[in-house]
Amino acid sequence: MTALWLVACMSLDGFFFNPEVTDAYDLSAAIIPASAVEEVTFEAEDGTVLHGVWAHQDPPAPPLIFFHGNTGNIATEWDRTEMYWSWGRNDVLAVDYRGYGRSEGTPTYDGVVEQDGLAAVDYVAATTGLDPSQIPWMGHSLGACIATHTNDEVAAQSIVLESMFASADDLADDATGMDYPSGWFFVDPFDNVEAITHLSSPVFIVHGLDDDYILPEYADKLFEAAPEPKELWKPEGVNHSDIVTVIPDEYHSRITAYQDEWTTP
Repeated sequence: MTALWLVACMSLDGFFFNPEVTDAYDLSAAIIPASAVEEVTFEAEDGTVLHGVWAHQDPPAPPLIFFHGNTGNIATEWDRTEMYWSWGRNDVLAVDYRGYGRSEGTPTYDGVVEQDGLAAVDYVAATTGLDPSQIPWMGHSLGACIATHTNDEVAAQSIVLESMFASADDLADDATGMDYPSGWFFVDPFDNVEAITHLSSPVFIVHGLDDDYILPEYADKLFEAAPEPKELWKPEGVNHSDIVTVIPDEYHSRITAYQDEWTTP
């Protein structure tokens, strides 16, 4: 019991984030030609320099922002950028949060969740001349959390949230098998159920029924809390990260059909 009291109300920053730092992105095995790849930098509100990588179409296409998951960096999750690029619809920007990949700084809740997503959206809007509401977002796992909290500040054309947890409290309860009072275990909220109530954009929630990392029932809780317009898809046989290889064709058709609903001609 003493040990539990010692960790009560602790910050998630120290162990929640699992970045992989690199001096250079290794995209040598990528299907995207080198001529289509462009590494860029932009600043968060506090001046932290963040890195992103564009996968450009030829000719140029409308932008899509991809917020990747918790473990690794742009290069380790490049397969998703490859898939979105392979659909031939968008120039895709993959983003590394502070402390991830080549981005400066140390991951913190206030930095990653509250600043870095907004910095990426502002950068793409400024670079392309588009209003943020004309730009679709894709968020996977932690990236879905970042997209959700960012949408409280700025609208998107549409958002796909994949394999997202409900809250830090739920993760603690699942890990310990106990039901702690809300806010008892961690000071950082990571409350995606509360955040999703403030969405200002259409949302498509995706969660594989075989996910053994983030419980699939979280998707139901999130979907119930989200405002309209919203859709929910819980595919069978899909774990936390493998939908792009397990059912790539259905994934492609469902995601693009949803985005098309909200694309202004």
